[in-house]
Amino acid sequence: MNTIKAEIDKSDYGTDDFPNLKIDEFWLDEKLEELYPNNMYRGLYPTLLFWMEIEQERKVVWNRILPKIGEITICPILMCPDDNDFSCTIILAEIENCEKTVKWNKLGIDKTTEYNAKKVGSKAEWFEKINGFEFSKADYEKMLSEFKKYYLIEKTNWDKQNPEFKQKIPFEK
Repeated sequence: MNTIKAEIDKSDYGTDDFPNLKIDEFWLDEKLEELYPNNMYRGLYPTLLFWMEIEQERKVVWNRILPKIGEITICPILMCPDDNDFSCTIILAEIENCEKTVKWNKLGIDKTTEYNAKKVGSKAEWFEKINGFEFSKADYEKMLSEFKKYYLIEKTNWDKQNPEFKQKIPFEK
């Protein structure tokens, strides 16, 4: 069984510290860079952050990050910090909800060429050097809860500075 956490990390780009995906005591972006050097995976940000700029893309992420029991989704989990949307490098996970555990069966890079938020992940190049991960449902839900907490803090700060552009919360029904 693997562990997964939302833990504060220092940005590789000199911006604010942020919650990042930590799996088994390693940062996911750094592990990808280690396994696939020179692909610029180090420094990719989690898609669960408020920083994702397009509302429809936020909805896709939050709708896919925890599928219904017995279902599998393809979810964007890391994004390029340059654009904060699906137009740049996107790392995907094939996520399966097995009731008591959540599996990331495989990880890969999005190769979708047609721009439509709902189509992200329809074409992928799956990584061969990563066998996937299995997390306890409790750890996974705790990680999601931490990201939601940080998301709401960032959203509140943004709303105060930009009251004319209030953003919806994609994980609230």
